[in-house]
Amino acid sequence: MERGLLARLWFVAFTVLFACWALLPTYLGKEVQENLDLAAKRAKMDNPPPLEKPLPGYVDWLPNWKINLGLDLQGGIDLTLEVGVEEGVLSSVARDIPAFKTSADKLGVKINSIRRDPKQPQLRIEPAEGTTLDQIQTVERTALRRYTYKTTETVAGRTELVFEMEQAAQDEIRKRSVEQALETIRNRIDETGVKEPSITLKGTDGIDVQLPGETNVEDAVATVGTTARLVFMLVDEDSKLKDSDLSFRPLMPFVEEAKAAMSPEEFKDDRALSQWLVDNGKIPEGRLVLWHYDRKDNVDIRQYPYILKDEEMLSGDDINSASTGSDSQTGQYEVHLDFKARGSQIFGQVTGANLQKRFAIVLDDKVRSAPVIQSQIFDNARITVGSDGADGGKKEAGTLALVLRSGALPAPVTPGDVRLVSGSLGEQAKTEGVLAAALGSGLVMLFAAFYYRVSGLIADLTLMINVLLVLALLAIVGATLTLPGICGIALTVGMAVDCNIIIFERIREELRGGKSPKMALEVGFDRAFVAVFDSYSAHFLSGVVLYSYGSGPLKGFAVTLMIGIFTTLFTGVFVSRAFMSLLISVRRSSTALSI
Repeated sequence: MERGLLARLWFVAFTVLFACWALLPTYLGKEVQENLDLAAKRAKMDNPPPLEKPLPGYVDWLPNWKINLGLDLQGGIDLTLEVGVEEGVLSSVARDIPAFKTSADKLGVKINSIRRDPKQPQLRIEPAEGTTLDQIQTVERTALRRYTYKTTETVAGRTELVFEMEQAAQDEIRKRSVEQALETIRNRIDETGVKEPSITLKGTDGIDVQLPGETNVEDAVATVGTTARLVFMLVDEDSKLKDSDLSFRPLMPFVEEAKAAMSPEEFKDDRALSQWLVDNGKIPEGRLVLWHYDRKDNVDIRQYPYILKDEEMLSGDDINSASTGSDSQTGQYEVHLDFKARGSQIFGQVTGANLQKRFAIVLDDKVRSAPVIQSQIFDNARITVGSDGADGGKKEAGTLALVLRSGALPAPVTPGDVRLVSGSLGEQAKTEGVLAAALGSGLVMLFAAFYYRVSGLIADLTLMINVLLVLALLAIVGATLTLPGICGIALTVGMAVDCNIIIFERIREELRGGKSPKMALEVGFDRAFVAVFDSYSAHFLSGVVLYSYGSGPLKGFAVTLMIGIFTTLFTGVFVSRAFMSLLISVRRSSTALSI
């Protein structure tokens, strides 16, 4: 036997054994994979904690590779999220107010007040006496450069200059809100450890999230859909709404008036209720009423209101990290916040200038706490979550810390369709998909064996190696196998047979031309390779396009298609050639080639 042929056969054998080794964790069961995951996690730790019992010996020689099953094969949660892009635009307008005030102070332009219109992306500015429109426009061009003067209106005896955000800026914020929401949700899910989630855009303002293997819909919605819009605002001490002595009660008759005047939907909206109180002169301009809530029977209930100065001193963007802890005296769970350099500086300035006043911590428009500032603070703050039940407070604190670490959503996200795909449906889909792929592959292999005889049997052997390599590469790269992916494997078998047909027909032509079997084999493979490579290169580019622009099932199909093209070229040209050469080598006495 030639040395070159022996080397090729050894390489084929090594490749097959390596593929089998790579697939072992997938087929040895859940417990094996959990031990491998634990070993990999501990390997990343500087000082891993001691184990209750030692890990099995196989973790040292088995790879931590596994074929991840998609939502359609193992079940899970499929939910659609709708991004409130209009709220994102209005929030951006509110965040522009401090920059405008700072610029006005630097330029010496006096204004009495500036507020955001509650329904339109507009700034409403009340200039001080003697301040002209040109001066206000100069401030806007210096600080913001994305607003256009629209009109002047008189509201309750006050003159207000209305500046509206330009349409191009609004469109950019809407687009960025969806993109940032997509990235934030991906970061949150990555922290939860869900294997191979699918997170894709749906339309212009929707996001489709698929969580294979997950079954707790409530936890998924809480983790993915919590806006986690965190802001720090000063309490209006002149309002005399101190929760300690319940002296907020003078406001309650006004709240009852609002309840009678507003629709039930509007009354439930804290921002709409606050604006009604402002518009009807119940609280001053530039103030905001938000509520502290208690949770009972999984329902948030208003407890008591705070009148806040409608200016965000700090936000979640100023947070560097968030972690959980508990108060040793009260037993309540807390979220500890560490600020970035800019946030630390602002927090120090605000707390230093407002000693013995209250600083409200507002999460998603709900006042979590409003502690009295006892001293100047630079570094950190705490959010008290509670101690409801054995693990309720701890679980809520963990979720809150996770979403704060991964960043607040730039706009509210509302869960739309939520679908729980059962594991039984996934198992049925997997069984039927595997059966269909196996049946199709079997028919193809029978045709090859019948039409090309011994060479067809060699082609069948390479087909089985081909499928083995596809599965091994799926495990190695950590790809997700979906039902379309199984279809991609079946298509790979068909393409692999097509590769062999091109080569075999070329060999037949050479044999009919009078060449010896060995020479026909060499020439046939060499000349057919160019045609095979050109054809498969085009198919591979199609897979790249599908993966780049497709989503969910299309990506699963594209992954198996591209991997299948690579393995087909290897098995159809290299492996098949090695086996055909071996066949000729052991049948030297025969001048015929069974093809």
